[in-house]
Amino acid sequence: MNVKDIFVYIEVREDHALDAGFQLLSLSQTLKEQYAAKGIAQEVVAVICGHHVEQHIADCHKYGADKVIIVDHEVLRFPTTEAITSALAKVIETYHPECFLVGATVVGRDIAPRVAARVGTGLTADATHLEVDPSEDSRLLLMTRPAFGGNLYGTIICPFSYPQMSSIRPEVFVKVVYDKPVADPIRLDFDFKPTHKIEVLERLVKHKEGADLKSAHMIVAGGRSMVNHIEKLQNFASKIDASFAASRGLVESGKVGKDIQVGQTGVSVRPALYIACGISGAAQHTAGMENAQTIIAINTDPEASIFQFSHLGVVGDAIEVLKRVEMYL
Repeated sequence: MNVKDIFVYIEVREDHALDAGFQLLSLSQTLKEQYAAKGIAQEVVAVICGHHVEQHIADCHKYGADKVIIVDHEVLRFPTTEAITSALAKVIETYHPECFLVGATVVGRDIAPRVAARVGTGLTADATHLEVDPSEDSRLLLMTRPAFGGNLYGTIICPFSYPQMSSIRPEVFVKVVYDKPVADPIRLDFDFKPTHKIEVLERLVKHKEGADLKSAHMIVAGGRSMVNHIEKLQNFASKIDASFAASRGLVESGKVGKDIQVGQTGVSVRPALYIACGISGAAQHTAGMENAQTIIAINTDPEASIFQFSHLGVVGDAIEVLKRVEMYL
């Protein structure tokens, strides 16, 4: 079977196309260039499933799509994961992509394994790095993700089934403006059979309280050792107009909620400034913050792994160091 092109699922929620998909379009342009360097021609194809979703076509081309495929149906106006799975499986069975990427959002994590099982391929979930195998004549996609609780990274390949499929955490990659020419979309007609077990009766929008870590300009984060100093870290964060976040260790103490957890099992962030207080630097945590523009780490252990990722490291008690900083605010 001939396989070709890099497909990206563009998730639409409440008539809004999520950045997670646009970030993957831009990543796919990088993968396309890596394939081209080996003499393999690929195109980046955005896949939108919904009802009356034409308004998102221009943005798809803006962030790197060479083509756009639309599956438009009334059933997809308020889609269930079953309906999206059926639509994406039909896209794959019709066009045979070489790679298929999905943002690891709440919905993406639900549909990606369903689609992979439906079309008989493998899935690398929650990947943090993708690249084309540099080996001569290889078309393999090298998909890297944290493993064993985030204590090491593993690179996974899918050499015997297609598409090579991965879900990628939002904010791990950035969306880049490519301004590809806007073209008429490819429309795939699909007759949804009334076999779905779930029907959406009503949608209620819950407004999230507090700052959104993904859009935070500055973040002050505490590790497990800061369990008795949470309020002090929050006060410092407030003084510099930063958001407060936590490592998995601090969340597991039960003193803070999981919604502010940064890392592989939390959220991925890329603020201008990330201050890590009492955080050791396990791969599980750094996977979620290593793309920050500037990282300042404060830890009493001079051998802490976090210093390998920091632009500025301070060996000392985080609370005492922050007290000194406050003197100059």
